Amino acid sequence: MSEIHEQPEFLRLIFTDLLGHTKSIEVGFDRLDEVVEHGLVIDGSSVPGYSCVNESDVLLLPSGAATPLLQPWDRSAAFLLCRVHDVSGSPHPRDPRYILQRVAERALKSGLKLMVGAELEFFAVGRESGHGIEPLDSGGYFSTQPQDIALDFRRDAMRTLRVMGVGTTSHHHEVARGQQEIGLQYADAETAADRIMIARMVISEMAYRRGMIATFMPKPFSDQNGSGMHLHQSVWDDHGIQNLFASTEEGALSELALRYIGGLLEHAVTIAAILAPTVNSYKRLVPGFEAPTRVAWGYRNRSTMVRVPHFNGSDKAARIELRCPDGSSSPHLVIAAMLASGLDGIERGIEPPDPTDKDLYESGVVMKSLPGSLELALTELSRSSIMRKELGDSVVETLVALRRREWKNYIDSTGNPGSSEITEWEIERYLQAN
Repeated sequence: MSEIHEQPEFLRLIFTDLLGHTKSIEVGFDRLDEVVEHGLVIDGSSVPGYSCVNESDVLLLPSGAATPLLQPWDRSAAFLLCRVHDVSGSPHPRDPRYILQRVAERALKSGLKLMVGAELEFFAVGRESGHGIEPLDSGGYFSTQPQDIALDFRRDAMRTLRVMGVGTTSHHHEVARGQQEIGLQYADAETAADRIMIARMVISEMAYRRGMIATFMPKPFSDQNGSGMHLHQSVWDDHGIQNLFASTEEGALSELALRYIGGLLEHAVTIAAILAPTVNSYKRLVPGFEAPTRVAWGYRNRSTMVRVPHFNGSDKAARIELRCPDGSSSPHLVIAAMLASGLDGIERGIEPPDPTDKDLYESGVVMKSLPGSLELALTELSRSSIMRKELGDSVVETLVALRRREWKNYIDSTGNPGSSEITEWEIERYLQAN
């Protein structure tokens, strides 16, 4: 992470609510020592997942060895990553960053370290004269200028992320009009989740300052592909020296990797409400728009939920890609849920079914599918014994209650739970949520 060589005016404390939305509160930078030593008490009663009005205070404390990072796009402030604690100082059981820490530490006790890289897809959009939105360009997959209007923006975002210590891989125009992608380098589970949170914040705020909207809403336009948050992952030994997904057979995966896949597929339906957490998420997860709907895996097969990319026989590059999460999710909860599922597969020796090379969008093969709506996904999550064990009963119950309230509000507002059209309710609720 970059060092601060000039003192900004403000210190921005960054944390996340249970739904994964980035939150912040600012104090004068001259209070840095006070915040580091004692933290900052805030009202948590209106932050989803934390407190009730009659017991509302929570405590923000800097996360581990976190240091302030100057915001290159606004040098009047530096931000500091924080965890949420009870006022007693104990970690808050529903803080997504703490939840992921617990699951990652359990993996380490078994000698396993998850490494994650991310492909962040998002749309660059503008407001029409009414309340609607429109893509800012007419480009397609790998388009170049002049169709790729956001090229310079993505370059600036990549430069900014690098200055902030967030490693990136590549960037390009995605398939749909106005759709963009920026890749993040792999890192350990907790660092990867923090980097996704930071990247979403950087992209959104830099776009806002340019007079445009960068949205991680999964499906802004009903007739175009939606945006995912594809997570490339591998499990290494606890020292980070050996990739345990690599096999002695070139281009293949190890038995441990197969069992990890087995765990992901076993629990796919029950963790869908975490990976794809909004009403709008399930308008992305439909056939015909390059988003996975079937609980399956395959080598180089982009129609499956889990894909094994070609890695040229490189032990370091052996990995799998989970394609159903989207950018409206909590990166910390997503990684915690998929790690818990993969660990269960490893520990119980769950063998996955045979990989498929069929185009599951066209083949008509009968197999288990992901839930078709947020309502169905929440019912499955509420029944998940492993998520209750690994994430905590209060986490599952609170998350389900919050999202069920969201579902009810959607139904009350639109009256049509089965519509594939993108409603104004969704635009207002999700377009600039981050």
